[in-house]
Amino acid sequence: MKKIKICESLDTFYPNFDGPIQVVSNYAKELNKISECQVIVPSSGDKSYKDVQPYEVFRVRSIRAFLGYRLAQPATDKKLKRYLREQKFDIIHLHSPFSMAKFLIRYGKKHNVPVILTLHTKFDQDIARVTKFKPFQKIAMRSIMKRFEQADFVWTVNNATVQTLRDYGYKGEVGVVRNGTDMKYPEKAAELRADVLAKHGLDPQKELILIFIGRIVMYKNLGLICDALKIAKEKGLRFKMLVVGFGSDEEQFLEKAKACGLSGEFIFAGKVLDREALSGYYLAADLFLFPSTFDTASLVPIEAAAHKVPTLLVTGSSTAEGTEDGVNAFWAAENAAAYAAKIMDIAADRGKLKAVGEAAYREIYRSWSMAAEEIYQKYDKITDEFGKKRFDKSL
Repeated sequence: MKKIKICESLDTFYPNFDGPIQVVSNYAKELNKISECQVIVPSSGDKSYKDVQPYEVFRVRSIRAFLGYRLAQPATDKKLKRYLREQKFDIIHLHSPFSMAKFLIRYGKKHNVPVILTLHTKFDQDIARVTKFKPFQKIAMRSIMKRFEQADFVWTVNNATVQTLRDYGYKGEVGVVRNGTDMKYPEKAAELRADVLAKHGLDPQKELILIFIGRIVMYKNLGLICDALKIAKEKGLRFKMLVVGFGSDEEQFLEKAKACGLSGEFIFAGKVLDREALSGYYLAADLFLFPSTFDTASLVPIEAAAHKVPTLLVTGSSTAEGTEDGVNAFWAAENAAAYAAKIMDIAADRGKLKAVGEAAYREIYRSWSMAAEEIYQKYDKITDEFGKKRFDKSL
């Protein structure tokens, strides 16, 4: 395949931390091993933060927005315009539909550069959390969908998210590219696991070790974890619940656990950004709890699968797509009684729990290097098609 000069862009980036940021970072990291890939994102607003990624990051001038995010101002950034003239990208891949997308779609149209826009997030739910004013919600969603209509190609992360786009009113063709993970089963797994067990005083022989890793925001259905575990405790289940991560609702989650009488069972480990240390937490767990119905295709169940740990998902959730209950994952209905009952059933059959974890490793785990090969082949095909269009126009 030919060498392609690639631009990945998003309306937020490090030092913020979420799924799409990890996706873009891993796209750039792996695609740079195949060709040349740069990332264009808003400035961080943190003068002490320095980009140290193994790929080039161009920061666009931005202003403060809501919830700690930044609003890029690409149309007034002369350095960005000069940068684009110098780089001459062959393809632009957008991972959010806001100001960066508006500018780069217009740039792509003007310079005959193909533009892909991927849907990672259920934006209607995000907007509803920011404002309850229905007219503004409708205006915001119309603006978002305009970007998808203007893009040359639209992708999502699974078929369930294709349906989300259809529900939003998008009628065009949609491609599906599954996410991956940068994690893999470590060589010193026993040592990393033992470190976490010792640090938190955990005994896997006497208790079921459960875990949640990710942003601590209650809209990920974290309250369901507490309500279900309250029932499981009352029915006699011995367990510990590890919570690894950070977010705006940490205090609320902690208070919810206390209100459910689970202070002795919950362990809040805080922020763990070191990937090797994070592996130790996955390895220490028997079961990953992920009751979110908000996420489209979360990365953390793939990370858990990389460590042979199965995930308990909500039946019918987007993230459950591609899994099978009792085979490579577990499912439960979205209510505390059903979720608790499933946890109790899983705890009663440790042999099956282990077998499902092994199947998750074989069938759900997918590295970013595997994903990058598929993505690059798609980029290659798209740029070929656009090259033909340019040739036809010149005749």
